[in-house]
Amino acid sequence: MLKQILLFVTISLSVATAANAQCTGFHTIRECTPPNITDFKAFGQSRSRLVEAKKTFYYQVVLFGGYDYKIGICTEKGYYPVQFKIINADDKTVFYDNANDDYMETVGFTVEKTKNVILEITVLASKKEFKDATDTRVCAGIAIYWRKVPKTGF
Repeated sequence: MLKQILLFVTISLSVATAANAQCTGFHTIRECTPPNITDFKAFGQSRSRLVEAKKTFYYQVVLFGGYDYKIGICTEKGYYPVQFKIINADDKTVFYDNANDDYMETVGFTVEKTKNVILEITVLASKKEFKDATDTRVCAGIAIYWRKVPKTGF
């Protein structure tokens, strides 16, 4: 009996690890890349994860002052829309909520002073019909790009 339980746990962990590995690099796909990033570089805090639709996930990121950022959020086909918020980690105020922009998948902004922020992501999948619990698991990506704020003026 103990051998069967250990075998089940081992197989379950292997399947979960393999499923999450399939999401590795998902944030680098074209659908996740924000537009007009010619002068931007990929930010090392971009991530991909296996998530569960209709559940909210949080990812804390440090955004450095003096940089322009572009963030793209993506998921697998058929699991849209994805709601994401950018929240100040210190006082929990919401900087941005894409629900106010018809669930736009990209946003660009400038950070003047370094900030800890929380990216709150919910794969809404409003038109998806789920057959079982495994059908709710989906890859999601957060692609973050940055550049130094260019010098402007005379």
